[in-house]
Amino acid sequence: MIRRARDGSDPPETRIPAHERLVADLGVRVYASLASPKTILRRFRTEAERAIALSERLTPEQGARPVRIRRFPGIESDSRHWSVYMTLDHLVLVNTAITALIHAICSDRHHGIEIRLEDVRPHPDAGPDRIEALAALVERYAHQIERFGSLTSRGHYAHPWFGSLTARQWHALATLHNRMHRVQIEKILRRLD
Repeated sequence: MIRRARDGSDPPETRIPAHERLVADLGVRVYASLASPKTILRRFRTEAERAIALSERLTPEQGARPVRIRRFPGIESDSRHWSVYMTLDHLVLVNTAITALIHAICSDRHHGIEIRLEDVRPHPDAGPDRIEALAALVERYAHQIERFGSLTSRGHYAHPWFGSLTARQWHALATLHNRMHRVQIEKILRRLD
């Protein structure tokens, strides 16, 4: 489970407005119910590959430069001043965690998995190696999804904003998360120009 603050709330810097969380929650659940895992995986891969392609054209200095962007729907306030490499690092961290969650749900072996918000915060010194790390993660993730097929396990795992999610819903969330941060990279690039 992704750990919340001691009082059960999200830390202020990670909050997005309630109406955005509601729309995102509904979007994840509808997308997971209408699209096949294979279709969702294609979109997961496409969004990650687009983020990689955008990042590859930068110099190391440009990729490492934090840039303040306007907050847009779905992005937390503390994510608005990241570099492209920090954004890629965050995608690697989150998608690695979701890969483990999907495995745990589908194999019914939760073994006390716990993901804390601080576990998915990017490193400020993230560098160009994050491009290759994300590419490798996409392959591991794809292998995992293909291995479990239809993701029909009855198991669930709680997300702090969306509540209990199935493996298929976590898969949909990972894809929508990739898209959101690909958009973030595009916004950073516009500010770099």
